[in-house]
Amino acid sequence: MRIGPGVVLALACALVVAMTGTAAASEGREPARFMKPNMEKKLSKKGAKGVSIPLAALNTECPGVQSPGVSAGGCIVAPAGCTANFIFTDGASQYVGTARHCVDRIGQTVTMQVDTTTIADVGTVSHMTPGDGEPGNDWALIKIDPAVAAEWGVNPAMPVIGGPQGVYTGCGPTPVFHYGHGYGVAVGQGKVEAGLATNVFDDGYGWTGAGAPGDSGSGVLTAPGGPAIGNFTHLIVDLGAYPGSDLAGMRITKAMSQFGVSLVNADGSTTGPSSTSCGNAPS
Repeated sequence: MRIGPGVVLALACALVVAMTGTAAASEGREPARFMKPNMEKKLSKKGAKGVSIPLAALNTECPGVQSPGVSAGGCIVAPAGCTANFIFTDGASQYVGTARHCVDRIGQTVTMQVDTTTIADVGTVSHMTPGDGEPGNDWALIKIDPAVAAEWGVNPAMPVIGGPQGVYTGCGPTPVFHYGHGYGVAVGQGKVEAGLATNVFDDGYGWTGAGAPGDSGSGVLTAPGGPAIGNFTHLIVDLGAYPGSDLAGMRITKAMSQFGVSLVNADGSTTGPSSTSCGNAPS
């Protein structure tokens, strides 16, 4: 496990796009710079063992804490620079989640950091919401390769903030916390962000807080070590649907019901799909 030198707020990134309307949180994050065609060939050849990357290069592309294995809150380096959210299961297979706009298609290979200096192709996209990824409709699941799980392990615990433990099914305002691998203006290497969600619907939720490109897909909790509410997908949202919110994500309850999976909690227990009765965000 490695910890970057700073834990700071990413307010500047939100300010840069504050006048441009809704923007995906990974906008501007390309795949890691070391993901060249020759690297893709190396990854394919090495299989579950992965490929070693110089520490400085991996720290630059994946700032922050990386728990061992295919991890909740882990760093995704391709097909886009994003953050994983939680670990899921359907009883037969294991999955790791991210945002829909971080992937392109079903069957696409996803590459993640699996330890301090190693990346590996951890699996392929198996589920995703339709469209290009809108607030409240922006989630994808990557089916974890059993060989990768056997080689590196699967870790359901979020780095730094702990959890998840259960899911939030309420409709009222709630504190929110997320940890992502994003960076940008005024962003140090890894950080915990916190805010207050005041627009909570069945499909999505919006909050006032801070985020950065590369945080996209990261898991959001309603308390450190506590219940999951959803993922983080957008920096600036439609003020008509989410008045006062400058960040938004999709509810985990909707994603779990849509994909037929259970959340794997940090302690290894599972929480099954559940419903909410908050109404959908106005269009």
